[in-house]
Amino acid sequence: MKVFYGLVVMMFLAVGAVSAHEHSMGARDTGNKDLGICPVMHNKASREYSYVYKGKTYYLCCPACMAKLKSDPEKYISKIKEIKLEAYQYGFSPDTIKVKRGDIVKIAATSRDVEHGVYIKDYKIDMPVKKGEISNMEFLADKAGEFPILCSVYCGPEHHEMKAKLIVEN
Repeated sequence: MKVFYGLVVMMFLAVGAVSAHEHSMGARDTGNKDLGICPVMHNKASREYSYVYKGKTYYLCCPACMAKLKSDPEKYISKIKEIKLEAYQYGFSPDTIKVKRGDIVKIAATSRDVEHGVYIKDYKIDMPVKKGEISNMEFLADKAGEFPILCSVYCGPEHHEMKAKLIVEN
């Protein structure tokens, strides 16, 4: 019985140590809103570490990343690609998105008519896009190649023709 309790205590301490490490690395955010990806280390950003540059707030994962961003903001901010994507029956605008490997891609998607979806299989993105609303998604473009962007919500008889392309260059 003592061995069992000893194992339970050891597991509890190990989980606590991992959680403490994650928090020190900024992997957790205490707020409800997902703040995206740290532009320096590509970890999950934290509300605890933010930096305002040219009127825009950037969230980072730890103090070391904040120091790096402050020392050369353009080096890191230039790797953030903000894309406005509009879905409509039966296409996307733009129909081709080009980024570089290592870029952080932030897509703000809208629909001009009916509900659509943005599906990028290789990046595990599948998000509904409702008319009159903005749907935000963010991911690290860590795989080079051409990736189809499809509509994942049936939107009419030519739904299967609704395609765009994500090109991630090396």
